[in-house]
Amino acid sequence: MTATKADRRPWHRGLDRRAMAEAALRILDDEGLEALTMRGVASSVGVEAASLYAHVSGKADLIDAVLDVVLDGVMEPEPTGDPRADLVAGFGAYRRALLAHPVAVPLVAQRTSMSAPQVRLVERSLELLEAAGLSTRAAVDTHVTLIGFTLGFVIQEAGRPSSASAALLQASPVLHRALATLGERQVVDRFTVGLGFILDGAGIKARRSRQRRNASDDA
Repeated sequence: MTATKADRRPWHRGLDRRAMAEAALRILDDEGLEALTMRGVASSVGVEAASLYAHVSGKADLIDAVLDVVLDGVMEPEPTGDPRADLVAGFGAYRRALLAHPVAVPLVAQRTSMSAPQVRLVERSLELLEAAGLSTRAAVDTHVTLIGFTLGFVIQEAGRPSSASAALLQASPVLHRALATLGERQVVDRFTVGLGFILDGAGIKARRSRQRRNASDDA
């Protein structure tokens, strides 16, 4: 008996939104946004393009599904009881997940609708900010600033490194001094320092240090 097309591809019956999004993300990582088409994704999973529309309404919806896969890759660190430390660790995890798929980063900034993976991260950030003593207004403002900083930092980090000619450096002592100072820190340290500036501005102090001081006073 001759096997049918469906018999030769039993995994086709298991095709779902997640599998499609993961295939699309591989194309995005390997070939860039221009290569991401419905036909290309369908070909990569061995189905006709029309089959994809059972799971997504179109390319914009497909990109939303891809972004959900990226955000699902954000591994939330275990809570320590120190909101500031947990925020730094959480946004560090967010940065690493974005760096794993740098082509997707501008798409995150362009997204117009929220999804469950995104809500999970927003809730965690706001809860930590409120636990640190901020009002809901201040927590929202601080969260928006943290997100903007992280996306901008990753876009810059994933791009081509900037360089300056010897003539330009000689003509600008300020630039020469700045670039030399910039090189004194690892990229991850620059990111952490930037987070610290935002959290300092919001008045969020490290809770652990206060606990250590209290312990010393008791002794």
